[in-house]
Amino acid sequence: MYELYLPEAMQKANCEALKRLNNLPELKDGDDESANWRIKMIEKVYKELSDPRHPVSSALLRMINIEEIEIIEGKK
Repeated sequence: MYELYLPEAMQKANCEALKRLNNLPELKDGDDESANWRIKMIEKVYKELSDPRHPVSSALLRMINIEEIEIIEGKK
């Protein structure tokens, strides 16, 4: 949400996570077998994005230092 409402601040702090999320797999409805595949895919993507070396994770960590976000979160 912050990226939508504070695009300049996010860009200035190099915290643009949305542009790094363009290759997510599509999860379609289906049978139980495909449900298992979707669960495994979600777990895989979550693990990748949670890695501190991943650009999305890094961007999210840098967000906490943006003044506007500090104010919104009540930390300033």
